[in-house]
Amino acid sequence: MWLTYREAARRVRRSKDTVRRWRRQGMPMRFDDKGRRIVQEKVLLAWWRGRMKADPVFQARVRARLRAEMEES
Repeated sequence: MWLTYREAARRVRRSKDTVRRWRRQGMPMRFDDKGRRIVQEKVLLAWWRGRMKADPVFQARVRARLRAEMEES
């Protein structure tokens, strides 16, 4: 599935500017028949996962959520 900037941003819950920045940093995209930039969904999600794995704030939130779930059990 191919996504426009707006659709891609909505899919990963980020702004269109963030998706544009990822493109400038090397995320592969192409143009559709209307001249809009589009990205393949699996490429977008792989790029997003890579950014989240490298983000210390995101990782801290994941660890905190896991700790909270373990304490509830």
